[in-house]
Formats: sequence, C-alpha cells, structure tokens
Amino acid sequence: MSLVRKQIVLDVEDLEPAVLAEIEAAIDAIITRASGHEPDPTAVRGWTAALVGELVDRLTKRGRPVQIRTLAYAAHHEGFAPRAVVYSLGGYAADRRLNGFTKPTNAIVREMIEEGLLPADAANPMEPRYDPARLSFQQAQGFDMTAEVAAVFAEVLDAPPVQE
Repeated sequence: MSLVRKQIVLDVEDLEPAVLAEIEAAIDAIITRASGHEPDPTAVRGWTAALVGELVDRLTKRGRPVQIRTLAYAAHHEGFAPRAVVYSLGGYAADRRLNGFTKPTNAIVREMIEEGLLPADAANPMEPRYDPARLSFQQAQGFDMTAEVAAVFAEVLDAPPVQE
C-alpha cells in the first residue's frame, strides 16, 4: 500500500470552540476507522516507548547504527543533533556527504504507519534542519525531533558518547 498524503484546510476562525472540538473528534474517528489504528492514550505525538523500540529494532536489522545514535543524541540534547556530532557518531570523514541520511528512518516510520502501528500524523523523529534564510542548496545543519518526542526517545535510548 502506497502512502498518499493530502491536506484538508479548514477556516475555523469563526467557529465556537465546542464546534471545533466536535469537528476534530469526527476527523479523528474517521482516520482511526480508515487506518485501523487505535491511538494509545499514553502516546506522545504518536510515539510510545514500545514504538521507539520497534523503530530501533528495525534500524538495527537494516544496519543503521549511526541513525540510532543520532536519534539517541537528539533525544538527550533538547531534540537536536548537530551535523558535527553526526560525523563524530558515525566516524565519518570530513568530506563525506549526508545525502539520504534520513531515508532509512523515514522509510521505517512510513512502514509503521502503513502497518497501523503509528498514527498517520505521528511526529517525524529525524527532520533535517536547514538555515531558513538561505533558499539555495545547502547542507543540513543537523537533525531535529520535537522536545515532546525527544522525551519518549530518551526513555528508551541511552545518550551516546561523542568525541568532540
């Protein structure tokens, strides 16, 4: 099954809070029914400790230890792993590029969504950070995860040692 993303934009400016809550509940119910995913009430932006473990297991099976260490570093450092740290975690040479670095993680997250393990709106745990002032090609400054999700990942993953 291919994951197709569409966006519905609603102007809710003039709606009463109760009506907005009713719309949100109806949308959540439809998405849950369509995806077969029952949200875990303890999940944070879609993530639980068990789901973090599943992501890590799949990354391990695919031979992606640097992505795991990057997730762990970000989890223990306010949700950010700078580019220099990723190079240190991977033992990468200075001339190595990080093109496609997030692909294994993103592919597994998509699989987990398609399998109904994660909700379709789960937070991405590894987003490249770019300088918003530069519109041309640039290297990622590092990799972000939201603070809420970082707390869940920190429960599962130990902070990796980094040589700086």
